[in-house]
Amino acid sequence: MPSSGRSLSSGRVERPLKMPEPRITLLRTPGRAPRVLTIDAEDWFHVCGDDYYSDPRRWDSFVPRIEETLGRLLDTLERGRHRATVFFLGWIADRYPDLAAEAARRGHEIGVHGDRHRRADEMSPQEFRDDLRRARDSIEKAAHVRPTAHRAAEWSLRRASDAAVPVLAAEGIRCDTSMMPVPPLGASGNPTGPYRIELEAGDLVEVPPLTGRAFGRRLPLGGGWPFRLVSEERVARAEEDFRERGHPAVFTLHPWEFDPEHPPMEGLAPLTRTVHFLRLRGLPDRLERWLARERCAALADVVPRLSAA
Repeated sequence: MPSSGRSLSSGRVERPLKMPEPRITLLRTPGRAPRVLTIDAEDWFHVCGDDYYSDPRRWDSFVPRIEETLGRLLDTLERGRHRATVFFLGWIADRYPDLAAEAARRGHEIGVHGDRHRRADEMSPQEFRDDLRRARDSIEKAAHVRPTAHRAAEWSLRRASDAAVPVLAAEGIRCDTSMMPVPPLGASGNPTGPYRIELEAGDLVEVPPLTGRAFGRRLPLGGGWPFRLVSEERVARAEEDFRERGHPAVFTLHPWEFDPEHPPMEGLAPLTRTVHFLRLRGLPDRLERWLARERCAALADVVPRLSAA
């Protein structure tokens, strides 16, 4: 999501600390890889970089929609016997513990999306650790499972050398899906397929989202505005290319994308508004067609199958 480039706490963005480049081992599945579905369990006002909506002090004043929107999405997946990895904000799990428990009861993998939807590269390593622990504890209390999969808010782990990465490994996270090979969300040198990051604190498997060529550049075709805007045929070709190479095709949905009563969010910057709302109206029908083609798996179904390429 485009942003104003300002942090909530100080009005400026701190440069993230960098660690020495860790050892990277490229991974793939034997044979054709599966389609993987992930869901970021956040509400409509969880927008990074907007000084008004991203302030947690205001969140309790907004009309919540997450129970209805995520519940409807879980019903849709259950009809097709799909399984997903659902990344919960700790803030959501605190307020709606039954929702996290229901996602787990229906057989979905439960992951952690941070506590307050802060970008990882706007926090110090200790702040990131504290945020992760708060979120993980809230999710475990609600869903009765300890999450070992992680996604940073707004793809804000940029490289394997980011200082937050060894924090994840030290805290028991075994799979991450936050690192884009698409600037400015990530680094162009990041692998497009899965890889193992070998650290002193332990190994971490990174499974990037589906990307492909569109409009003359590489884009994250597995979610957000590119998934809504790029033709279904082109997304399908990118998915097939990934999977034939043994790379899981990771797609990402947000419950608020399927809300016919999504609040208007007055005051958003024009570009942020465009990215957030672009072609939301046709997305439910597109999702039904996409789900009908093949059953989806969770990250936990795929990661154990990965081996060195």
